[in-house]
Amino acid sequence: MNIRVRSMQGITLLVVLFVTLASTGCAKNESIKVGIEKNNRPFTYTEGEEQKGFEVELWQAIAKKAKLKYEWVAMEYGELNKSVKSGDVDLAIAGMTVTNARKNKLDYSDPYFQSGEAILTASDNVAIKGQDDLAQKVVATRNGSTAYQFASEIQGIKIRSYANISDAYDDLKNKSVDAVIFEEHSIQDYLQNSADGKFKKVGEVFNKDSYAVVAKKRNMYMGKINKAIIAVSKDGTYEALYTKWFGSKPEKMPKELKHDMEKDIEHES
Repeated sequence: MNIRVRSMQGITLLVVLFVTLASTGCAKNESIKVGIEKNNRPFTYTEGEEQKGFEVELWQAIAKKAKLKYEWVAMEYGELNKSVKSGDVDLAIAGMTVTNARKNKLDYSDPYFQSGEAILTASDNVAIKGQDDLAQKVVATRNGSTAYQFASEIQGIKIRSYANISDAYDDLKNKSVDAVIFEEHSIQDYLQNSADGKFKKVGEVFNKDSYAVVAKKRNMYMGKINKAIIAVSKDGTYEALYTKWFGSKPEKMPKELKHDMEKDIEHES
């Protein structure tokens, strides 16, 4: 009787061990869902069925270093925060600006990019030369972006917001708006590839922001991601990708961006 009980216990332990090993194996092989924006050249965009852009290739390098399997989930920018918070995606890399309001609810990686806002207007527009000339003008930007937040603080401005920045560019082309305020590299990409000489960037770049990978609080990925960001910075991958997509070497590497952000936080506190 005792022998039979011991045999049953042994079988039970083997079953539990098998299930545990199987579930562990599944966890290791499970792909995480990474949210990106559908249409924000040159950062993330969809061309045919292929995902392209600086952040797409940067994430591919980060994921390889961190040994993370993943699948892309492309969506509108306004859906990204909600999708991360709800768990529909595990992470997002799509020009997500680090802000105190977002940090209260989300977890951010170390910064990997610094950007600012710029003003785009028609080539024949002589009235708008910079930020001070936007009062009483109709200005287009993207919903929920830091460009929208900044534009909201300009006195007398008339904001028209869009889910997709390409629609803002189209309305500038149709003369439905006087100018566009948006991320400087996106505007530069538009000027080089789609403007046909009909538009110009005016004024200085303003409102510098840091971009980071975003996830829910208490996630299991950020440690690996931060180490991978350091690794791709050291081995030359980051500089090569930056130069490929933006035509010049980065003014600051991620390590410097992290140092600057930590100094800003210390100064604010």
